[in-house]
Amino acid sequence: MNKVIKVPIILIVFLLLGSITAPSQDKPFISYPENISNYLKRIQKGDQIYKYIKDKDFKDWQNGARTALIELIGLKKMSVELKGHEPSVQIKKKERVGEKFTRTLYMIETEPGINVPFYLLVPSNTDNTKKLPLVICPHGHDAEGLHSYSGAYLNKDHREKIIAREGNIAEQAALRGMIAIAPATRGLANELIVPDPKGRHGNRPCRAQFMHCLISGRTPTAERVWDMQRIIDWAWDHPLVDKRKIVMTGNSGGGVLTAYTAAIDNRIRVAVPSCSFTSVTSREGFIFHCDCCAIPGIRDWGDWTELGALIAPRNLLIVHGVSDGLHRKEDVENTASKIRDVYLELGVNKMKMEWGNSGHRFYPKIMWPFIETALQ
Repeated sequence: MNKVIKVPIILIVFLLLGSITAPSQDKPFISYPENISNYLKRIQKGDQIYKYIKDKDFKDWQNGARTALIELIGLKKMSVELKGHEPSVQIKKKERVGEKFTRTLYMIETEPGINVPFYLLVPSNTDNTKKLPLVICPHGHDAEGLHSYSGAYLNKDHREKIIAREGNIAEQAALRGMIAIAPATRGLANELIVPDPKGRHGNRPCRAQFMHCLISGRTPTAERVWDMQRIIDWAWDHPLVDKRKIVMTGNSGGGVLTAYTAAIDNRIRVAVPSCSFTSVTSREGFIFHCDCCAIPGIRDWGDWTELGALIAPRNLLIVHGVSDGLHRKEDVENTASKIRDVYLELGVNKMKMEWGNSGHRFYPKIMWPFIETALQ
């Protein structure tokens, strides 16, 4: 007599769902002709000189990898060229937002002729003797990004659009009792766009920025990190800023900037890159990030796993939207898994990877609990 094995109904549902969703992870993110596919696999492998290896001395590896990254992106060249430049800061406009916080528009000249606007948000009920966490929020491909993030909406439609996707991340920080800075991102904000005359670069200002940087030994990433570091220099001396509690977060291109700045600058204690943290390419060779985020020769250096390892052992939360079509779940999770292993090897439980239930946007309900726990 055959014995009947009873399987719990919930297990059956789980197995059925697995059989439906699992194969999708095996599908290519994109398809190339075979000859192109083989070509990409060959040239994109790179030397990966600073690929993280467990048995290496971690501090020695970090020092070498960080120094090489600073040179690779062109940040060292900028530091040499701009050695004598002293950034000047001007107040442009200050307003009180109800009884909740003040929002002040500043302008900082990060290099000659480049004036980067940023909003500083300070909670109104601040005890002047108590220092507060600082949240720096660089934006991505949103030409109105610093206004969107800070809640300085240009009109009713702008406000409704940003609130609907919870994109007012700096305003949220101020409402939670933190100081926030929402800076313009060079090459992406209306205020800092590099024009593309004659549409030579596809009528894409961010690509025009990349091309001008490329022939000058720079990258847009270096210029953006430089701007963020100059803003941090300024905020470092603010009497209300707790230097031990500096957070950085941004979505999309702002997440890329968050990752690179945190990898390079140890003053960032908590990094929350949103919808951005993945490998340089998919397994098929597809490049995930925009042209303006490209680093020539990056695969000879390493990959995003190494960026995460440069942030370790500081707090790192990687957030992605499950239906974000710009990135592939498998590649995101593979990268996050490798970084998690680095943290575990260091005996540090300060790294997480979480999925939001929508697309290419912020996920405050995931982000703020991690940030607040990290700041305790």
